Amino acid sequence: MTVVLMILLGNPSSGGASGVPYLPAFWRDLGPYLPPRNGYILLHHTIYFDGHGTSQALINLLIYLGVAAAVLIVLDLRRTEAEVPTDATEAAAVSVPIGAVP
Repeated sequence: MTVVLMILLGNPSSGGASGVPYLPAFWRDLGPYLPPRNGYILLHHTIYFDGHGTSQALINLLIYLGVAAAVLIVLDLRRTEAEVPTDATEAAAVSVPIGAVP
């Protein structure tokens, strides 16, 4: 689902295939900073220009990666673990057979 949304909505709005000057005003300002455009530039410059000129695209993609990692870390730290009563863990440990049943 994410790949379909990125390709159908992200690529045309970022100017990946057609170029930023042909975009409407809103997308012309926002498009160069979206991940599909930067992924396209990174791939294009790596293949055709031996990796020259990829720093801006790589920095933008790393910023997206860093923000996503920070959000996931914050969400993980805010989540509380459900405590399991000790009698339930003991009962579960006794009821699980170890090895093959003869």
